[in-house]
Amino acid sequence: MDCNRALELDPKFAKALYRRACALEKMGLKSSAVEDLNRCLALAPNAAASALKEKLAGKRNADAIHVACVEKGDELRSDAEFVEIGIDVPQSSTEDIKKSEPPADDKNTIGSEIDEFQFRVPKTHREFLLDYRELQRFPPEKFVSYFLAIPTSVYSSLFGELLEADVIGRLLRGFASLLESNGVEAKEVSTCLLSLSDLPRFQLLSMFFGDDEKKDLVIICQFLPHSDSVAIRKRYGVEESSEE
Repeated sequence: MDCNRALELDPKFAKALYRRACALEKMGLKSSAVEDLNRCLALAPNAAASALKEKLAGKRNADAIHVACVEKGDELRSDAEFVEIGIDVPQSSTEDIKKSEPPADDKNTIGSEIDEFQFRVPKTHREFLLDYRELQRFPPEKFVSYFLAIPTSVYSSLFGELLEADVIGRLLRGFASLLESNGVEAKEVSTCLLSLSDLPRFQLLSMFFGDDEKKDLVIICQFLPHSDSVAIRKRYGVEESSEE
């Protein structure tokens, strides 16, 4: 499981603990799932993990776990013997490398691409994902301009439960940068962030915000009206002491 590897690297990775608990529950390993949920809740209390733990309360592991085994059919097997193949690797000369280098003018390519990128308001989540992949090549501020063009009234139908934490993280980075340079209206930022927090999956996503996201939120809240700042801090899980 990828979660096992993630937890080897970071035993306090709450997101991996929750996902592994979900997988264990599906496999019938309910007591093991509860152990992961207890660790997850100790690190980052959240409604999703609490609900799953309550669901598993008092339940035992399955008596047997059935794992489907897929065998390769004989018709797919080859009777040919392995053959050793020698490969000559050509050595590139310094002259060849110089020839392959892009012209100096290409250094400004990214800037021109940003100017030429055509905005569109996505009508489906698939369209949004295609645009998001394209915009990842550009600074977060470009993504903010794109995202603010999407009416908040369509957030629910456009994202539903498909919104990912990295999208919000990139948005926060862009907001923080633009607010510091007076590149965006504070009220626009408040409206966007509060609307995102109304999405059904947001509560789960917010538990995975890292230090970078929280630092950006602290910066953002400094520029917002007090009432909006208080509401966003509460919904995004940012304590007042984070500014210190």
